[in-house]
Amino acid sequence: MEPDGSYLCIVPARASSDGKVFLPFEDDRLSLILSKAFLLATDTKITDESILMQIKRGA
Repeated sequence: MEPDGSYLCIVPARASSDGKVFLPFEDDRLSLILSKAFLLATDTKITDESILMQIKRGA
């Protein structure tokens, strides 16, 4: 994240996979990057306080 290049730590929930989209990639890193990109594309809808604190810290 800008301006200091800090890492955005987002851990997947341990909930059921109902309604989730499966990303068929062999590379787990690509799936992780895409899932974070999709999450951040709608950053105004994020309600998780730990994620919001990280984003606000980088602002």
